[in-house]
Amino acid sequence: MDPQAQPAPAQTPQQTPAASQTPTPPPAKKSGGFLGKLLLFIIIAGLLITGGYFLGTMGHKSPTDTTPTPTTAQAQVSPTQIPASPTSTSATTKTVKAGLTTSKTFKPYSIEVPAGWTDARETTVAADIDKLTLTKDGYSLTIYQAALGGGGCLYPGDKPSEMAQSFTDAADILGKGGQYKRSWNTPGAEKTISYTVCQKSTEDSSYGSITSFGVINAVSPNPADTSTLSEIDGMIASITGQ
Repeated sequence: MDPQAQPAPAQTPQQTPAASQTPTPPPAKKSGGFLGKLLLFIIIAGLLITGGYFLGTMGHKSPTDTTPTPTTAQAQVSPTQIPASPTSTSATTKTVKAGLTTSKTFKPYSIEVPAGWTDARETTVAADIDKLTLTKDGYSLTIYQAALGGGGCLYPGDKPSEMAQSFTDAADILGKGGQYKRSWNTPGAEKTISYTVCQKSTEDSSYGSITSFGVINAVSPNPADTSTLSEIDGMIASITGQ
């Protein structure tokens, strides 16, 4: 060994900082909480946008969109069903009384006659005959009471019957004195149309040409005016016993 050689200085060991002196990083935030808040924000924003849209459209609706339109109920009446009162476009009517007071078959009656119609009555008390004739512009309605014989009235679909008249057409009349049919046959080239008024029996559904007030007939031009026929039907409906 070389006496001049110096021993190497001893190295001081490097000290490592204690673990307690090392700063601890903050804990990482969970990604799930952020996503949940983001999703909740999106849902709330969507609800607000949707609600605003509906409120806006409802606020701009016209009043007619929300208010129901009222409907008026109209009475449904059959074209051939006549009410039990005179049907007339005239403002006034008059009451005409006629009929036999001594007959055991018929009874006196009254009838409502619209303005414009002329009435004429023929009565033979000894023979028990009474005839009322109402006329207007070529139209007539006759009610005849006497010792008469009559028969049934048949319509399409009815079974044939003896002593019965057959008709192709009829207009139903609901009257104060009963249920009637103004009956006729489809006219050809004739200038007039004759009508027979038949009354429904209270015992069955059959119709007969002798009514409670006598034999009722009508005549009209061909073709007939529906307005004037309506007046005739109204007069028939108004007949009532006295």
